Amino acid sequence: MSNAKRENRLLFCALALFFFVFLESTLFFQANLAQPEGHGPFLSQLPIQGASTLGLLAFPLKNRLVGEKGRPVFMGAVTVLGVACLVGVTFASSPLVIACTGAVGFFLIGLAGATAYWATCARSRSIARFATLIGGSHALGVLAQIPLLGFTSNHLIEAVVLSAGIIALGAINARIWPPQSTLADFSAKREQRGGGNHLESSELAGWRLDHMTPRTAVIVIFALVLLFSVLFNTLYAFIDIGSPWTSQYTNVTPRVLMAVGGFAGGVLFDLHRARYLGIVMFWMMLLSVGAMLGVEAGGPYVIGEVVYFLGSGVFMTFYTTVFVWIAQFLRAPDLWCSMGRALNNVTAIAIGAPALLVINLTSPIAVVVLLVPLIIGINALLFAAGMLDLHPHPRDGETGGRAGKQAGASGPAGNAAPGQAIAGERTPTASDAAPSPDNGEMPAQPAAAEHASEAEQHPTPDTAPSADVAAIDPEAHLGDFASRFSLTPRETEVLAAVTADERPLKHVATDMGISLRVLQRHLTSLYQKTGTQSRVGLTKLFWE
Repeated sequence: MSNAKRENRLLFCALALFFFVFLESTLFFQANLAQPEGHGPFLSQLPIQGASTLGLLAFPLKNRLVGEKGRPVFMGAVTVLGVACLVGVTFASSPLVIACTGAVGFFLIGLAGATAYWATCARSRSIARFATLIGGSHALGVLAQIPLLGFTSNHLIEAVVLSAGIIALGAINARIWPPQSTLADFSAKREQRGGGNHLESSELAGWRLDHMTPRTAVIVIFALVLLFSVLFNTLYAFIDIGSPWTSQYTNVTPRVLMAVGGFAGGVLFDLHRARYLGIVMFWMMLLSVGAMLGVEAGGPYVIGEVVYFLGSGVFMTFYTTVFVWIAQFLRAPDLWCSMGRALNNVTAIAIGAPALLVINLTSPIAVVVLLVPLIIGINALLFAAGMLDLHPHPRDGETGGRAGKQAGASGPAGNAAPGQAIAGERTPTASDAAPSPDNGEMPAQPAAAEHASEAEQHPTPDTAPSADVAAIDPEAHLGDFASRFSLTPRETEVLAAVTADERPLKHVATDMGISLRVLQRHLTSLYQKTGTQSRVGLTKLFWE
């Protein structure tokens, strides 16, 4: 097994263990602190969400202060202290002692989770199915709780299993914790991109965040996750009031729904480079609002439960993916990579009382009036981020405008011109040339390729680059174009070859060492990504 695959599997295990430990510790803590006939989840939100959030936010300090040699010792100490907190919660009888001990434990869980998030962020460019890894690990962590559901009354067994999970998480975190030089590498790449300039690579074709500065982009994402957190936590308050907490936290069905939602969200987000990410979240918003109105109007609470648990899995994958991705463009990436979880935790604390006020309003019309600003805000932010555009194209003035600005600068990380290596990044191998689902290539479309017109084989002379274009740095221009349309390294090579001159495609294929059919498949993908229909149109778009 290659080192890259081994590291990715360790990341998957670390994230799955964190989700399992966090969720099972939440149930374990609430079972020891709250009364079954009361609203236990509401009463215990502060120790759970508040302390874990502090742990997530404190990670950058740990990441900078703990040296390379001291990290195994530090992780060992965190693990031992976490197990001690579990023992304290198990045998303590005073609610105050349980609350304080649990708060320390959740702070340590937050530190452990932030380590896994930071490791995922550091390796995000080498993960072919990035959102699927996050959603799949969440699904596994949730499903791992099911075998323990029969032991909810035996806190000792729960404590032993949780202790084993904490120890395993600590051991893996000590292995995957990125070196301190990773921060310097991110800083160097950020300076290479131009610091506060526009994001040169959105990586995901469904996003138009590349027309924003990193600061503007993270504000949009922050606001979007915040509004969705308010929406889902309000829905949670609806279903919590109408059903006993034990049925929500000890049944198999809610966990299966959360696991299905998390994994399905990851798979959908990875389709066509997250083209459907915004559409999926738009429909989750509509379903959540509809569920709240249905429950408020007297409908069965099971509708709200299904929508909430299914949607919470999708939402978890969403906020984790977007913040881990955007963190690499920001200062203090080790802080921002776990901001999605922290933001959701803070919202869960803050939304409790207002949500109860909304629920106590007996008129569905009053609830609608309160939800309207939330709906408008989410839609406005999805539109601003370009997440509702299924076929993104360059904005007016963007196609050739940035090439001049980038002249003389190297392409963005992960989108280098053919033959151009970037420090800290692996260079494309022979396996990258073969189109497959693992390298982000579009699927083959033989029908379109077989009917390539004669005009594509022999572009007209007026498509040749002009004298003004010739003054542009070719490598910088190619890298900028490839990053704008999220081209793979192989597609970038094909683009450079077919737009360089007027040779027939079969000659281009021969020179590249591939078959004409494979070349046409790459061209079909290029046409789809750039919104062109022929080699002439592609060449004109590239050089204009």
